[in-house]
Amino acid sequence: MPKKNKSILHHSIEIIMIVFVAILIRSILFEPYVVPSSSMLPNLLIGDRIIVHKYIYGISKHSFPFSPNIFKGRLFAISKPERGDIVVFETDKVYVKRLIGLPGDKIQMIGGSLYINDRKVQKTLTYPFEYNKRIKVPMYIETLPNNVRHSVLDFLVDGKFDNTIFYIVPEGHYFFMGDNRDDSRDSRDTNGNIGFVPEDKLLGKVTRVFFSSKEISWFNIPNIVLKIRLNRFFHSLV
Repeated sequence: MPKKNKSILHHSIEIIMIVFVAILIRSILFEPYVVPSSSMLPNLLIGDRIIVHKYIYGISKHSFPFSPNIFKGRLFAISKPERGDIVVFETDKVYVKRLIGLPGDKIQMIGGSLYINDRKVQKTLTYPFEYNKRIKVPMYIETLPNNVRHSVLDFLVDGKFDNTIFYIVPEGHYFFMGDNRDDSRDSRDTNGNIGFVPEDKLLGKVTRVFFSSKEISWFNIPNIVLKIRLNRFFHSLV
């Protein structure tokens, strides 16, 4: 084979290997994600950049681009999802929500309060959350049964999902809610495309914001820099 052809072949193999490794890292280890909505306020802001730790729950076919049907279930899991985890999952599209219900749990909202297995989850009023620098919204600290404490917002006195039917989480599925309880499309909406989320559709766990900007596009670099939130760098999440 001529030297020129060998060189082209060599570089082509190198490029293929680089692309393969990049896909492997993104599929199995870490994946960046930008928060597109206010459904996880006050803990996640629109434009927060988060890293999805995909290896913690193990990998499923949905960990890979185009969800190839190569195996069932999850492989190489380090731990099971736990109540209170902030999780990225994919149903009709990609979402980031808080895991509230485990398989077998009974979940219900009554008067704006969360009930898990017929027990009211402790909710304590704290200082108000300032929304858009002009609206002060009631904020509470919820303490889940496993002692995970996190903030939730209550914009409306009688919101759409403040009173719900009870939900029994099926085996192999999980129940998710947004921390912004009055502005979140989540498992409470049984008529939507979320409902109970199958375990193999969990993409990974989120523990930290690595940086944040009011610009949600990944490609508008000047705007990202101009609208950056310096106080959100490596912000830890609960």
